[in-house]
Amino acid sequence: MLSFAQRSAAQTPALPTAKIKVYIVGTFHFDASAADLIHGKAVDMRTPQKQRELDELVSKLQKTQADKVFVEYQLQDQPRVDSTYALYRQKRYKAGNNEIYQLGYRLADKLNLGRVYCADARLGLDFDGAQAYAKQHGQEPILNGFMQVQPGDSMGHLLAARNRLRHVALPAGGVFPGATLLEQFKVANSAAYDRANMDGYLLTIARIGGGSNYMGADVAGDYFKRNVRIYTNLLRQVDVQRDKAIVLIIGVGHASLLKSILRYNSLFEVAEVLPLLETK
Repeated sequence: MLSFAQRSAAQTPALPTAKIKVYIVGTFHFDASAADLIHGKAVDMRTPQKQRELDELVSKLQKTQADKVFVEYQLQDQPRVDSTYALYRQKRYKAGNNEIYQLGYRLADKLNLGRVYCADARLGLDFDGAQAYAKQHGQEPILNGFMQVQPGDSMGHLLAARNRLRHVALPAGGVFPGATLLEQFKVANSAAYDRANMDGYLLTIARIGGGSNYMGADVAGDYFKRNVRIYTNLLRQVDVQRDKAIVLIIGVGHASLLKSILRYNSLFEVAEVLPLLETK
């Protein structure tokens, strides 16, 4: 029996002890997004200047040495991503303007990866209901405070005083006039920006409602639920025996919630992007 147990143990693959590093690259949507609470502005990434800036940004992200690159497309989009990425690697595909192609495909190709993985999971969020409730119950100044502090909102003013990025970065969707992509991504992937985003969920949206009504909390909770689903899509597609690091390129509004899911995780660890972006 002892001999059998020893042979069985010898045949069992050793489990990895190191956690898989997850680099969450928070980005604005290059084409803007009508579905987002903050629409932002479309930016043409195919100009010679922006192409140079993208190359500069990707050269920093290459340092992740990622085994997989994930993007904000749904699982049902995987066949299309597989086919277009294959053509992209053969220089036979004219990439679109959005960050999936211009950043995700470019990074995966530079890392010599054979595939780009989809990770998004859509979930309806009742922002309209929250806005209607806020209007009916005099809470519009709170909800509007997500974009700009309103008179009489003492908590909003306190948040603004503690974190100026909340009112510098969020209204323009992370796009700063005159700044390079690298400069923008440094701000969008900073701890201060993560905190500003989390404040938006926990100290602005969650305040909508009253008594037994938790309209704002439910919206924030549904958004958290969507991010748990995105996390699950990462979980289902990693190779625990081989993957040492992965990159997820996703709208910056997801970053703080995804990091909160990963921070106390036995399989993954949050690997901050900012130090890579700041390297010379």
